[in-house]
Amino acid sequence: MAESIFRKLRDGGEEGELAPALTIEETVASPFGLDVSGYLLTNLSSSILAGKSKSQGLVLITFSRSPSFYLQLLKQKGIVVTSSSKWIRVLDCYTDPLGWIDQSSTGVTEGSSLVKLHKCVSDLKRLLTSIIEAGRELVGDGKTRFCVAIDSVNELLRRSSMPLVSGLLTDLRSHGTLQHET
Repeated sequence: MAESIFRKLRDGGEEGELAPALTIEETVASPFGLDVSGYLLTNLSSSILAGKSKSQGLVLITFSRSPSFYLQLLKQKGIVVTSSSKWIRVLDCYTDPLGWIDQSSTGVTEGSSLVKLHKCVSDLKRLLTSIIEAGRELVGDGKTRFCVAIDSVNELLRRSSMPLVSGLLTDLRSHGTLQHET
């Protein structure tokens, strides 16, 4: 099943659909959400690097774990992110979600050129703009697609209302003037 989900994410949306979307829920009853999302993240990254995906870049938004956790996960799977900054960007919403600390003291060292601290995650318009800017850094302004991976919508819901989060996800998935995947 994970393989068919991965193919759908790799190959992009169907006719009339700008981007496929996927939510993975991790609960006490089913604690395998991290394993499944890690599998999908590493396989999608490999496909992007190999040119097998319609997307040519990945914007990873981290809420529940640090960017270094994901960079290490990719490294353990043989994907070197620090040598190529042309396919991945990480928006760090984990380190300072309320905007209280200075960016120079975040502690991110490995892959730090790929990681951008995003403060005050409750401002979803600013978050959407940051995601789009990060994607455009990767693929330019043309019709080239990029993927967006959000590690925890629950963390986002703790800081914003359901309608605002739903609006953000809808904008990411189907914004008419952009070409990207979620």
